[in-house]
Amino acid sequence: MRSIAFLTEPASVNALLTHLGEPSTPPKLARARGPPLRDPVTEQVPRWEDAPARVPQYRFDQRLSW
Repeated sequence: MRSIAFLTEPASVNALLTHLGEPSTPPKLARARGPPLRDPVTEQVPRWEDAPARVPQYRFDQRLSW
C-alpha cells in the first residue's frame, strides 16, 4: 500500500467522508469515570522479603551444574 494523496482542505475531506458513508464529525467524548470502588484491606499484606523460599519440585544434583 502506498500513499497517493493527502487531503488537507476541510471541504474535500467532508465530501470524501460523506461519499464513503462515514461520519464527518468526531464522536462525542464520554465523561471521565472515577476509580473503581474497593473494600478496604482488613489484613496486612506480607512483605515479599519475609516470604519463605520455595522448595523446588525436582531434585537438584550439584555435580552436574558446574
